[in-house]
Amino acid sequence: MQAKQNLQLKKEDALMVLADKGYHTGAELLGCQDDNMITHVAYKEQPSVKHIANGFLAESFKYDKATDTYTCPAGAVLTSLGTWHNKKGEANETSYRFKTYRTDGCKACPLKDQCTKLPKRIIQRSEYQDAVDTNDNNIRNNPHYYKRRQAICEHPFGSIKRHWGYTHTLLKGLQKVNGEMNLIMLCYNFMRTKNILGYAKMLQAITNWQPDYNSVVTALKKGNIQLMLSHLQAAFFFQ
Repeated sequence: MQAKQNLQLKKEDALMVLADKGYHTGAELLGCQDDNMITHVAYKEQPSVKHIANGFLAESFKYDKATDTYTCPAGAVLTSLGTWHNKKGEANETSYRFKTYRTDGCKACPLKDQCTKLPKRIIQRSEYQDAVDTNDNNIRNNPHYYKRRQAICEHPFGSIKRHWGYTHTLLKGLQKVNGEMNLIMLCYNFMRTKNILGYAKMLQAITNWQPDYNSVVTALKKGNIQLMLSHLQAAFFFQ
């Protein structure tokens, strides 16, 4: 993973990853977890369905890995034929595979009207569901991590986009946009440091600044401009 490369970590090194919802897939979560990265990515809430009561949403069905079955809130067991189906994306390419689970118990179930309008309730399980469940449990068991991430990460973007008005970049091309964003973030860090430390303490910190130029030169030799800039900023802002 690029994050571990930027941090100069080995593949076997553990790393906690926090990210916002909507920017991930099940395959990416599995890849992170396989690389010993503990993911805390906000999960997508189950959308409300007009003819399904809240207690009968897909998340209310309990999965048993040993028997590869689901149990519905009414106690019926949903089984699968074991056939994998392909979920097609916008370009008609397979984005992931899934299996379907159903039961004959729906026919005589007195709660059927709260569950489905179809002859049988059908549950789909993605091939990446285990990775998704692991991530979702990480969020539920450690809500303070994600709240801390929101406090740290949302403040810069709120200030830069809403207060300063930088809702888009002025340049084009990855290298130019990276340079533009680095300048914006550098200005934000100065303003944030001044607001936290005060002007006098910030000047004192600049006076006492002793950066590790060896780490900067090493990053520059490797062609990693992003790592070089992070070393420069870290030498000042986190001493």
